[in-house]
Amino acid sequence: MDFISKEIIFEIENVCNWNLETHKTVYPPREDTYLLAKAILKMKKNQGLALEIGCGSGALSMLLASLGWKVTAYDVNPYAVACARGNVKKYGFEDTVKIEEGGITENIKISDKIDLIVWNLPYLDPVGDDGNKLEYIEEAAYLDIESGGWSRRLIDTLEMSKISNECLVMLLFRTLPESNSYPSLWNERGWSGRRITEELIGDEKLEVYAFWRPGKNSSPIVIEECQSTMDEVKKIKKGDWTRIMTKKQTRGRGRRGDKWQSDEGDMLATWNISKSNLENVSPGILQITAGASIAAVLKIGLKWPNDLMSNDFRKMGGIVIESDSGNDYLRVGVGINKRSKLIDDSFSSSGWIETLGEVKNIDIYNMADISLSSSFEEHDLLPAISSQEMIGKSWKALSEIISRGVSVMHGNNDVCRIVGISEKGELEILGNDRVRHIDDLENIEWRYHIN
Repeated sequence: MDFISKEIIFEIENVCNWNLETHKTVYPPREDTYLLAKAILKMKKNQGLALEIGCGSGALSMLLASLGWKVTAYDVNPYAVACARGNVKKYGFEDTVKIEEGGITENIKISDKIDLIVWNLPYLDPVGDDGNKLEYIEEAAYLDIESGGWSRRLIDTLEMSKISNECLVMLLFRTLPESNSYPSLWNERGWSGRRITEELIGDEKLEVYAFWRPGKNSSPIVIEECQSTMDEVKKIKKGDWTRIMTKKQTRGRGRRGDKWQSDEGDMLATWNISKSNLENVSPGILQITAGASIAAVLKIGLKWPNDLMSNDFRKMGGIVIESDSGNDYLRVGVGINKRSKLIDDSFSSSGWIETLGEVKNIDIYNMADISLSSSFEEHDLLPAISSQEMIGKSWKALSEIISRGVSVMHGNNDVCRIVGISEKGELEILGNDRVRHIDDLENIEWRYHIN
């Protein structure tokens, strides 16, 4: 093997300073490597078995080992394998890092013993027939592939493998311009996902996401009929991320105990989520974030603070959050109509059948479960999403419906413009040259400007 090496320094302050040997065909540590390293350093726990795909020089595998992980790493490039093995030996990680030749479509082994999978996904666009071709071993490190990219190939592989229900998958994507591998595919395939870090590098945006199976790959408890899923979930002692769904609910309740009218076939469910979510965010923001998460996945609007709205401003569903002082969990109740309902002579609600078609309520539940899990579920390895990210997600959902023509009446029939939400989850409205904070629906009247 013709092997002419060069040296690259991989340094993270107070963590590592390694002079790594690489080869001209081996992907060296670059800005994206450091971004993925930053995400790794944010994990809450560093123990267990990690798998790195496309290890290159071995920098990230060595970082994981230095933090406490046992690592198995693969690369299809034999030069990368040689470099990584040499670097592992040079810095004394032979007992904790094992380097093998292989890739996601070759002899890679993914077992239920693996706690963490890490991959700096290749994200350059595939080269056409008339383009400048790279060598095969270079293409594997640099180029994405068609039809969902290497990300889809990894999902397919994991679904065919026996993996741990708690396995975390941490991937780096290029999201601007979007590569063939894209994060939302994981949600579409049943995985929860949370952005860990991001960075703009020139005209490219890189983001690191972590994915896991919601509820440790468990199913909801489904009951035929009950008065309220909010009451039923209190009877279950399973704790965090217990979910109950019912086919028929006779005494569902909305905000402030108002009765929630539901029909058989609607999506009616309650989630237990940890009260630790309130450590960095107010109950008001948490409730809006829950609505924003579901509105985004259903591609509908959100009216402050908890109403799911169709695009023509009719209510499709709602979110209610309750808690008791005697336990560690919040109850998040979600009701979503399947079909429109005539509430009275002047008001009708909407249903998901109008926008999504004949979708079953269990499918709507799965979409809601993934979206809520991505925002609120605790994973042993992951930090919670920040309060600023929750506020940003909430305002994005609210502003989408506001931008289509919504204002409010307040006080002495003052027409006010909605300009934001506070850290407490209050609605910020502008009228008569001053901003007011609204925390009660009783004080405002919504105005919809429909063309």
